[in-house]
Amino acid sequence: MFHSKKQQNFWITPLFLLTYIVLCGSVIIFPYKIYDSDSSAYSYIAQKLSFLPIREWCAPEWWEHGSNIGLFQDHPPGILWVTALFIRAGVPGPSAAFCANFLYIFLCLYFLYRLTSYFGGSALGWGAVFAYIFTPIFLQYLIRANHEVPLNLAIIAGIYWLARSEESWRYKALFIISLVFAVFVKGISALVLAMLAFLYWIMFFRKRHTLLLIIIASFFTLAVMFLFEIWYRNTTYGVAFWLNYLSLQGGGAIGAGFNPLQKIYNIIWYLGRAILFPLPWVLFMLYGFYPSKKEKFDLRRDKFFQFCIGSSILIILFFSLFDRKADRYIFPAYSFLVLGGIWIVLHLRPNIRKFIEERKKLLPLYLCLIIVIFALIRIYVHSSHYRFIQF
Repeated sequence: MFHSKKQQNFWITPLFLLTYIVLCGSVIIFPYKIYDSDSSAYSYIAQKLSFLPIREWCAPEWWEHGSNIGLFQDHPPGILWVTALFIRAGVPGPSAAFCANFLYIFLCLYFLYRLTSYFGGSALGWGAVFAYIFTPIFLQYLIRANHEVPLNLAIIAGIYWLARSEESWRYKALFIISLVFAVFVKGISALVLAMLAFLYWIMFFRKRHTLLLIIIASFFTLAVMFLFEIWYRNTTYGVAFWLNYLSLQGGGAIGAGFNPLQKIYNIIWYLGRAILFPLPWVLFMLYGFYPSKKEKFDLRRDKFFQFCIGSSILIILFFSLFDRKADRYIFPAYSFLVLGGIWIVLHLRPNIRKFIEERKKLLPLYLCLIIVIFALIRIYVHSSHYRFIQF
């Protein structure tokens, strides 16, 4: 799944498929109560949605979850569709959202590998994957039903496809699909992918046809949103979606007006989270700003490192504009901080890179075993000691 030489790695895809089945089986067999309100709501609404005809899936309802009634317009319904499809495929309703989340996680790890190995080889790719799974944010969201993991997938995959967009029209199309997927998973937060794509263009391309691709992708996404609006209004007999969605999100996020001091506080608040959740790798990224005089090159001048830093800053600044705050809002920033940190580690410690290179054949097995162990521990701790481990 991760290696490029298919003939030497024919066993990797079955291994990951088996691991995925084990993870899904673990949340089906063992009791797992959803404590966080968002995961509970999305799981419940998706279960109800799965029983409706697909032509009505554009307009899910609250169905009295949390005493809420009426149409669910807090977010686009993309994440609900995937869970509902899992239920239609035979996955038990209470576990379907977790099984979808496992799929997002595996795809995130895959594209983390692809993106980093594109810039620094397979050793960096594997380093990024293992670094990411050993972070507080990965452990916390390993078994959840939130938007953050699929949004992170859309952003990492989107940047990877953009990086390779000059090679084939297929990659251009996949970049556009990533942007559309981001919109239907997390709505306005998809602007993050568009901003990072523009940042990537400034740093790596500076070619008109690549900028044109980003513009076309944005207009194509708007066209898909327009078609969805037509579908939604036809299903709900004239009720608007995007206008109500933006009103709900904007009203709660910027209703208090623009207060510069509040925005500065938001930035500081998110910076604290940006240090906590990608630990320990973010500390190595900080070290990269102060290289030893003995180093042969300044890592700060490396474009990939600069892109990781710039992406993290852009994400934090974007969500700092809104007064409504949550650790999960800057979720994609954590990934880029991890990537920047492991980039520093492998450049400063070539022996670690050599260690990874020598064990590449067994790394997929190690990865699968660690994820399964983490999932079982997560289930046990969550079920028995949840109130003691809340972040």
